[in-house]
Amino acid sequence: MVANFGLMVARIQGDSMLPVYRSGDLVLIRKSSQAKRNQIVIAHRPDREDLLIIKRVLTVTSKGYWLQGDNMHSSDDSRLFGEVPKDLVKGIVLFRYWPLFTN
Repeated sequence: MVANFGLMVARIQGDSMLPVYRSGDLVLIRKSSQAKRNQIVIAHRPDREDLLIIKRVLTVTSKGYWLQGDNMHSSDDSRLFGEVPKDLVKGIVLFRYWPLFTN
C-alpha cells in the first residue's frame, strides 16, 4: 500500500469482495476511520492487526463496524472476528482504477 496526500493505493488480494473487486485490482482509498453503511473500507483485521482487509460496512455502532465481504462463501469477516473497532479502519475505497475495464 502506498500513501500520500490523504490518499492510499492498494492492490486487492483474494476473492472476498467478488464480484465488485477481484484479486489484482488496484483501488484508490481516502484515509478516514469514519465510514457509513454500505461503504467499502480497508481495515486492520482485529485478530491479526498485521493483515489489511477490504470489506463492506453492514452496521455502524458508536465503537465500531460490522464488516462483511460481498462473496460470503470466501470471506473471513465480522462473522468470524466480530465488530471491528473504528481505530482499525484505515480508509474508504473510492474506486478501482486498474484495470480500467472488467468483463
